[in-house]
Amino acid sequence: MEEAIAMLKTTRPTFYRWLRTGKVKGMKVGRQWRFYKADIERFLRGQEPKIELPTDIGPLLEGLTQRLKDAGGEDPSAPDDHPVLRTVAVLIALGVRMRASDIHVEPYEKTAVARLRVDGVLHKVAEFDLRLLKPIADQAKRMANVDVHERRLPQDGRIGIALRQAGGTADLDLRVSFLPAIMGEAITVRILRRDEAALSLDRIGYAATDRDRLQRAIESPWGLVVIAGPTGCGKSTVLYACLNHLVRPAVKCMSAEDPVEYMIPGVVQVGINEQIGLTFERVVRSFLRSDPDVMLIGELRNPACLMVALQAALTGHLVMSTLHSDSAAGTLKRMVDMEAPPFVIGDATRLVSAQRLVRCLCRKCSVPTEPPADQLDRAGQLARDGGLDFSALGQGFRKPIGCGECGQTGYRSRTLIAEMLEITPEIAQALRRGAGVDELRAIAVGQGMTTMAADGVRRAAEGQTTLDEVFRVLSLR
Repeated sequence: MEEAIAMLKTTRPTFYRWLRTGKVKGMKVGRQWRFYKADIERFLRGQEPKIELPTDIGPLLEGLTQRLKDAGGEDPSAPDDHPVLRTVAVLIALGVRMRASDIHVEPYEKTAVARLRVDGVLHKVAEFDLRLLKPIADQAKRMANVDVHERRLPQDGRIGIALRQAGGTADLDLRVSFLPAIMGEAITVRILRRDEAALSLDRIGYAATDRDRLQRAIESPWGLVVIAGPTGCGKSTVLYACLNHLVRPAVKCMSAEDPVEYMIPGVVQVGINEQIGLTFERVVRSFLRSDPDVMLIGELRNPACLMVALQAALTGHLVMSTLHSDSAAGTLKRMVDMEAPPFVIGDATRLVSAQRLVRCLCRKCSVPTEPPADQLDRAGQLARDGGLDFSALGQGFRKPIGCGECGQTGYRSRTLIAEMLEITPEIAQALRRGAGVDELRAIAVGQGMTTMAADGVRRAAEGQTTLDEVFRVLSLR
């Protein structure tokens, strides 16, 4: 090691950093490191470490390249790049071209599988020799700037790239997770496109009445606004859109996020790091000493965080956050179950929104249809129970067919179905007396709320999606 450091004319800490992130190739023998002089010379020439392949990666690279070509994309790598680097680059480009939100590479007994999550549904794009997983993971680790030699513990990294495409350049922020599984490391890549982020309330796709309710709540000088739903339902996107709506020179906005997904000019953004004690509640308590007008809390993760959010709302701040819950009324009960006093919830909370994402029908290949009678009956009951007149919705139902534009799925992109529960004096009073979820929902519907199920039925009746898709997402079968 001393000889290698001398050749590179660097310090030991810098050398260790290069070694950890894979810029310099080495072998650990016992407690010592060994290096080939040729590898050090490659680094001095500005070349990547030489990657030894246990088997031919050509078929995998050719298969992914052909799928990218079939999808209308082009290989972003250079012909003289190493095959492993080209494979990773083509897989990322394929994910972007197919509008995937995530790329999953997973090891099984004899093979590894690459899948893309498109519009919430996974699609297999490659199956390859398990022996190729290690060099692919090593390349991804180098790109994500994490420890190449750590294979026993989970690691998270980040890749920022500008991907060259036919229509221009895509500005990508990739969040990469490495998980040690029995047969090798599983890799998950979250794809975030800054240039296509729907950070505007007008682009979210709310019904007009729901958008008005949300806008009225976030434009209030104080109070708590909660966006609820499961993982991957667009909660963070809605919070960013709300924050973007409020940012202006006269308003001080601060956010605590885990992690920070998009940079918003004019907002003081703090990334949570629980390993060093930088928790949501600790950051928010610090925010209160910074005189903010608006605070975004990425998640009400525990009772302590919920209470500090409610206290901040009661003391004259607008607070926006998320909570994992299945409905708007269920969110209020969840807050009670997290040991928050019902009277504090009723006094501090302005609005609770619950939402899901449903796939939109492809505009090019969907055709009109008449759903089965039993499905229409079920949809009518859901609409009526959810505050809508089913007979007034129209009958613009359509069904998916599949074409090249949508990858033969019949669906392209997703939209949001939601319910907005405003905290009125009647809702607050019901909370104080311990009302259940059904009673809270009934009061809200009586005061004008449209439930998620009814909103989904409305969108299906307008031809945006299908009843099958709404029932699938809401588990109504």
